[in-house]
Amino acid sequence: MNDYVVVDASLAFKWLVKEMHTDEANNLGRSWNRQGIRVAAPYLLPVELTNALHQRVVRGELTVDAATQRLAGLLSSGLELHQPPRIYGRALALAGQLGQGATYDAHYLALAETLGCELWTADRRFYRAVHPVVERVRWVGEPAARG
Repeated sequence: MNDYVVVDASLAFKWLVKEMHTDEANNLGRSWNRQGIRVAAPYLLPVELTNALHQRVVRGELTVDAATQRLAGLLSSGLELHQPPRIYGRALALAGQLGQGATYDAHYLALAETLGCELWTADRRFYRAVHPVVERVRWVGEPAARG
């Protein structure tokens, strides 16, 4: 097995806020940690997480301080942020090849390709759209994630 796994914002958000598939996401994180697998994401991840946390603050579900603390905790947990320049052009190509309306998800996939590892997501719609074509994409709801 590769020593990296890439996670997208939909999965990482489950580590910050309790919602459907949070238990599976936590199990995956613990399993990766036990196996010495390093968790990586593009620098886009904190931007997406900040926005998702902001939405919870706006709805009154979290305070700004609580959201800030949760994000800081995740970012200091050993999660590695990567920004190889080649992922941007590759994300453009992947988004087009996979019929995606935006390139955000394709950045995570491009990083997983670059690192030669799996991309784990909690975005079922993205998973269903690309998994038939790209086997390296895994969904948090798969039986393997329930460990």
